[in-house]
Amino acid sequence: MSGSPATKVTEADLLAYVDDRLPPERRADIEAHLALNPEDAARVAGWQNQADDLRVHFAAGLDEPVPAALTAVFAAQRPSLLAPVLRIAAVLGLVVLGAGAGWFGRGAMAPATVVAALPQEAARAHLVYSKEVLHPVEVPAREEQHLVAWLSKRVGTALKVPSLTAQGYGLVGGRLLPASSGNNAAAQFMYENRQGQRLTLYVRSGEGGSDTSFRFAGEGNAAAFYWVDGGFGYALTGEAGREALLPMARVVYEQLTR
Repeated sequence: MSGSPATKVTEADLLAYVDDRLPPERRADIEAHLALNPEDAARVAGWQNQADDLRVHFAAGLDEPVPAALTAVFAAQRPSLLAPVLRIAAVLGLVVLGAGAGWFGRGAMAPATVVAALPQEAARAHLVYSKEVLHPVEVPAREEQHLVAWLSKRVGTALKVPSLTAQGYGLVGGRLLPASSGNNAAAQFMYENRQGQRLTLYVRSGEGGSDTSFRFAGEGNAAAFYWVDGGFGYALTGEAGREALLPMARVVYEQLTR
């Protein structure tokens, strides 16, 4: 992570910021860092969304009494130590939940409004079809109007094909794919640059809610940035790595959500 030597920002600092455990002056340092480092800002936003989701999901249990078995473990401790220890145990429980249930490799946990299979399905489809030489798509880019109309009808929304020309990627075409949600149909649009590197945009229906938060996940050699908007899930997937994929994903995200 970046930052001047005097104000070095670590992952622990970012987590403490999310947990609101920093003094005001250090919090100001982190906010200044996030303003200059959009990648860390995206990670923090993902963690904050994850924390919100955990609070909502476990809200019903927060007011329940501490189980007798757990209380007994600390019964021999001095009373003055019992409350802090239980608080630490609760914090550790949230940390374990966040770390274990979240990233596929290094991606933030998908909220309730994002079905976890979305980035997985997108990544698997990408890894299969991005390797094709003769038949990477069903309908080529020269028939873009027909392609968009066909896939829009099958997926159930008026699809838009973002332009990545300024980023050096041209549209190859697209195809229809099976999906595990909604009407069981997904659209895949493929892009390629002059070096032969390919990106795919995957769109499927059946995602609950309207959370448009931008999230990251990885599966195998593929990485995906994904989000939900209006009941549809979107994932931009590539194999060039998280840092190389991020600017393209931002362009696509902005074009589709504005």
